[in-house]
Amino acid sequence: MKTFEERYTAWIDGKLSGSELACFERELDATAPPDKASAQQLGDLLRHHSDAPALPNADFFTHQIMHRIASENPEPQRRRSWSWSIPRLAWAGALSLLLAGALFKTIILPDVPKPVVDPYFAEIVDVRTFDPNISATPVYNPKDNVTVLWIEGLDYLPASYKLQ
Repeated sequence: MKTFEERYTAWIDGKLSGSELACFERELDATAPPDKASAQQLGDLLRHHSDAPALPNADFFTHQIMHRIASENPEPQRRRSWSWSIPRLAWAGALSLLLAGALFKTIILPDVPKPVVDPYFAEIVDVRTFDPNISATPVYNPKDNVTVLWIEGLDYLPASYKLQ
């Protein structure tokens, strides 16, 4: 279906006929016929009294005009659309994982010397004596990483004494 402007132009040029003409004239108001007469009069005046010379090569002239318009208004460069394809997702994931590992290794886990754990490791949890004359004290030496249990108040045992 034609727009109103297309039908109005065809009506002024006299190209509407039959039922289409009658249907369109019902849509118009009372000011349309004087507008039609003035538009036809202006068209006749321009056709008969135009100062513009006839162009011998109109297509060449049109081509030159279009070329000049195109050179003065260059098309903006369109950005290429970028989509997440499966290989790109895989590469992005691998690089992210590599970056996260590098940051974890350098920032989160600095080089802290790990304590050496002896396979014969023992820990003194509690020291009690039931005799009030005997005292037991654990003593730790961080330089040698040694803990000694210091006991005072025991009776002397000779070296020849055998425990049974």
